[in-house]
Amino acid sequence: MATPKDLSVRTAFLVVQHENGEWEALSDLTKTVEAEHPASVMEMKFGAAEVVSDIEASKAAAITAHQLMAMTAQMQQTAQNKNLADQLKLF
Repeated sequence: MATPKDLSVRTAFLVVQHENGEWEALSDLTKTVEAEHPASVMEMKFGAAEVVSDIEASKAAAITAHQLMAMTAQMQQTAQNKNLADQLKLF
């Protein structure tokens, strides 16, 4: 059996399905991977879609967290301004 030739590529990653069913994209190609069986086209399609979905969910969570932090800061500033205004009314 012929040994596959090395590929020269710009970038690479590997999508794997763990034994528990979770999909993961790996960028560390130095890890040894032992697969139960070669991936079918449907497994490739589903695995890639799962990885993209996870990336999009992480992106949405980061955006939401940033927006919440900004809203919290704005609410704190508003409360401080109201407190200062209330203090000035006392004089």
